Amino acid sequence: MHIVIKVGGSLCVGKDGPKEVYFRKLISVLRNLSKTNKLILCVGGGRLTRSYEKLIKNFKLSNKEKEEIFVDLVNANNKFLAFAIGVAPCIDLNSLTRRKRIQVVGASRPGISTDADAAMAASKIGADLFIKLTNVDGIYTKDPRKYKHAKKMDFIPFTHLMKEKIKPHPNNYGVLDYKAIEIISKNEIPTIVCNGKNPKVILDILKGKKVGTFIGKAPVV
Repeated sequence: MHIVIKVGGSLCVGKDGPKEVYFRKLISVLRNLSKTNKLILCVGGGRLTRSYEKLIKNFKLSNKEKEEIFVDLVNANNKFLAFAIGVAPCIDLNSLTRRKRIQVVGASRPGISTDADAAMAASKIGADLFIKLTNVDGIYTKDPRKYKHAKKMDFIPFTHLMKEKIKPHPNNYGVLDYKAIEIISKNEIPTIVCNGKNPKVILDILKGKKVGTFIGKAPVV
């Protein structure tokens, strides 16, 4: 299988940088998976970019200027992952190939989230599955951190996915970024959004365990 995995920065990047314990677990899982699958990885900015944003908030920078800074920080995270695995980082999505066992992509440009970059990578190589690991159990009817009665959706058809879009701003793109949603919907890329606190959940998914929210074609009745 060709699998694209986006790891939310909230899971793996603290305010001071990469979380060693998490990345060691993740890399172990990735090396196991890459024996029988082709993988593309991408990690987000996490608390590192949010911490940086707070430190520069009193300077009159435009959103575009802030995004340029965040792109560099995110790419540092992805370069770290690539080097730790033993592969060269891939910032240019046009250089992606279906042949390599593991590829790591970073942030391509300001205004585009790593969710969207990962979704574009999935579209470019014709991925069989896109997995978004985040710090919540899936996609909810409302923000579960604000609304106690929010319900997790186990399945969302491509035709309904566009309703989940939110208006983005730097460092806040929602559980699944609006641009990623557009790409996933248009290209009908099977997608799972789930809690990735333990990277081994990826192995559970490939064993057929139902976790998180699955995005796909509506079943034929």
